[in-house]
Amino acid sequence: MTSAPAVSGKSAEDGSAAEDGSSAVVGPASLRPAGAVGVAGSPSSWQLRALVALLFAVTVQLLRACGPLLDQVAGPVGIVNAALIALAVFAVPGLLLTVLGRAGLPRALPMIVLALVGLWGAGGLLGRSLPLTAAGAVVGMVALALAVRQLGDPVSAAVALLAGGALDLAFRSITVTWDPFWGGEWSVLLGGVIVLAVAYLALRRPSAVAPVRQGRVWALGGYLALWTTTLGNPAFAASQSGVALQLCLVVLIGTLTVAIEVVRRLTLAGGTHAIPEPDHWIAGSAALAGLVGGLALAWWGSGPAVLLGLVLAQLSAAVAVARALAAPGSRGDLAYGLVWVLPVLLFQVHYDMPLPFDNRWLPIVLAVAVGLAGMGRRPDHPGGWRVELRGLAARPAPVAGVVALALAVPVLMHLTQPDDGTANTSAASVTVLSWNVKYGRDDATGQADPRQLARAIQQANPDVVVLQEVSRGWAIGGGVDVAEYLSRELRMPYWWAPAADGQFGNLLLTRLPVSAVSTGLLPYGQGPMHRSYLKATVSLHFGEKSLDVVTAHLTHRKPNTPTRLAQIDTMLARVDPARPTVVAGDFNFWPSWPETRSFTDGGWVSAQDVTGHGAAWTSPTDRPTNRVDWVFGSRSVAFTDFQVLDQVTASDHFPVLATLALR
Repeated sequence: MTSAPAVSGKSAEDGSAAEDGSSAVVGPASLRPAGAVGVAGSPSSWQLRALVALLFAVTVQLLRACGPLLDQVAGPVGIVNAALIALAVFAVPGLLLTVLGRAGLPRALPMIVLALVGLWGAGGLLGRSLPLTAAGAVVGMVALALAVRQLGDPVSAAVALLAGGALDLAFRSITVTWDPFWGGEWSVLLGGVIVLAVAYLALRRPSAVAPVRQGRVWALGGYLALWTTTLGNPAFAASQSGVALQLCLVVLIGTLTVAIEVVRRLTLAGGTHAIPEPDHWIAGSAALAGLVGGLALAWWGSGPAVLLGLVLAQLSAAVAVARALAAPGSRGDLAYGLVWVLPVLLFQVHYDMPLPFDNRWLPIVLAVAVGLAGMGRRPDHPGGWRVELRGLAARPAPVAGVVALALAVPVLMHLTQPDDGTANTSAASVTVLSWNVKYGRDDATGQADPRQLARAIQQANPDVVVLQEVSRGWAIGGGVDVAEYLSRELRMPYWWAPAADGQFGNLLLTRLPVSAVSTGLLPYGQGPMHRSYLKATVSLHFGEKSLDVVTAHLTHRKPNTPTRLAQIDTMLARVDPARPTVVAGDFNFWPSWPETRSFTDGGWVSAQDVTGHGAAWTSPTDRPTNRVDWVFGSRSVAFTDFQVLDQVTASDHFPVLATLALR
């Protein structure tokens, strides 16, 4: 067999890796940009790769942070105006990228990175506001695109992006998905290290600049959207699959490790050509099919099949993005930021202004776009069926080894999960706290802050906690898995009742023994989203007695009384009123509305009214005018106290705390 032309003193059949973690073989010399500083094996390659990886980790944090801050703006200005603001903001990255490209300013990258560092620091000093955060996200996207282009070859760029994804996941494992951007002890340390490293690497780059390879950078915007919503969203993986968060992180980071090795072996500039591609349609078509099929399995599947879908989708996305970055020309740069914001925005808007189709089709459409970007012939494609066995079996690159080391983080986090402290109680009374937590977003500042939820619950010290509007990966919640975060902080196991798309729903936390857990959907009716209920039996007095606990979050629009009545009927049909039972949640009706009679006519008693606190409002926390949060008990329950915890303003609802005894 005739060997391919030798590069850097090695044959193409030798798949060995260079010291910097890239392949020392980039195939035929015509596939490598002549004189490129950032090409594999050069002294500066590791710096530019590291810069891309760190920029990816910083940028995705800023993009996730825009979600809750934009949602807060939607309150005073309206959903449509907030959406227009988002579109205007994220039209800027494409415009800047186009202007910089036409102006021929390859040395702009260090200055843009310094601007990013300055915006991050300003946010820390002045507060994480939308203007500073959105500006940081825009600058981060531009810096990332410029750095990717200056790497010189698509394989190096794709490998660096995957390494940045692993870094992002490792940090989120430590913080239980609460981004370092928002603050906190660990968060300040991790975020500061990342940003300082980005600045150092940008300034230390050699003065010589690699020839800028164009490529379809708009596909990178699509990958960022897939990453923040699905591929790099461990909360999504955990909520959809039912697998523990840290174990999902092990799967996601492990997949990135494999993806790096797959990309290194592609028949592209910078790759070893160990994976043959006899026709220019094969790799692109396979990536497109795998990406679409994997995402469909992740979004419509359940259990371990969700993780299988994510693995397939991530491996395929890595190939598609590498091929997109290898494409000639730079058409579509203007769409770079819009490709990120449009699917994310429409996905969330659907729950207030329903689209004429299932919003889960949005990531599928995006996957098709990214897959199509990776289709077609690549420059100087050699073709052929020859399989380079030595290249396929080559030892992993050092960068893959470093990424694999990141697996230790979620493994250790899983093994060190605090004891849940499950205990029995012999107390004569039981306290139940119910709270709509607004997906962990602070109502006053718009910041994602699950820690203040944990502190408020710890201070109240209830026996049983039921929460509504719990986010597990939603964009408007900052991608935080509120369920896993609270469970770890409170040392309470949790039970989950998914609603909407499965990343939003109701939660039960308690240290008391729990059995007979059931969940289900409530009637959709007038919409605009699917609601759910959760029912569980809590053991008391060392198993001698038990209490049934039910929680739900009913539809919120005032004219939707018929839907709420149907939802109440469905929920109450699942309980035995002869048993000691508490039904609590954000039911979105006032005491004078017909919904109240659905409970009282059946013998249910309101804890707030029977204890003499009927005049207390429960929402909103800035100017309380509503009473929509309820705790009802069956005839076998005696309420002895009730409190609206009106000093807690973390959400737009106050927590309500009921004390009860069994008759």
